[in-house]
Amino acid sequence: MAIRLAFFRDSRTISLHHVLVEIASRCPHVDAEVLAETLDAGTARAAMMRDYRTHASEVQGSPHFFLPDGTDIHNPGISLHWVGEPGAGFPVVDHDDPQAIRTLVEHAAQS
Repeated sequence: MAIRLAFFRDSRTISLHHVLVEIASRCPHVDAEVLAETLDAGTARAAMMRDYRTHASEVQGSPHFFLPDGTDIHNPGISLHWVGEPGAGFPVVDHDDPQAIRTLVEHAAQS
């Protein structure tokens, strides 16, 4: 969530390594040093790119999660509507379930 806020709310450049690490350093459950080392090593990049290529045509937007058991969910916990034309107007959040991500992570951990 911190990355999404940094990007959408604060207009931060989240494609930059040092920005991601700085954002992570403010998250109490993230070890920013381990994240920095992992990003430097690129240990997850091959698997992530393989998954991206496999599912690119299925992605509905951000975030869209694909779990190991085949479950996929776009924008968990959020229901919204658009004012104006999609892409030209803006989304309005009608409901935000803060437990949705926790439920998703718990589901992923069980599969």
